[in-house]
Amino acid sequence: MTWNYRVIADKEVFRIHEVYYNDAGDITAISEDPIVPEGETLEELKGDLEYYFAALKSPVLKKDEIKFASMTEDD
Repeated sequence: MTWNYRVIADKEVFRIHEVYYNDAGDITAISEDPIVPEGETLEELKGDLEYYFAALKSPVLKKDEIKFASMTEDD
């Protein structure tokens, strides 16, 4: 399983969430709440913000259109 941050549009609001994928690259889950940047050091915070900027380069996901796949092929 892999994950990344993605911009998710929910009605008229855009937020960044963690998005989880199965081995086939299909979305299996998203974080319930939006993610806030954080780090135990300033360098960690800067690194976390890099993930946010990467999310802004990916297509926006519409929350009500996300089709969730199973986590494994056996599910």
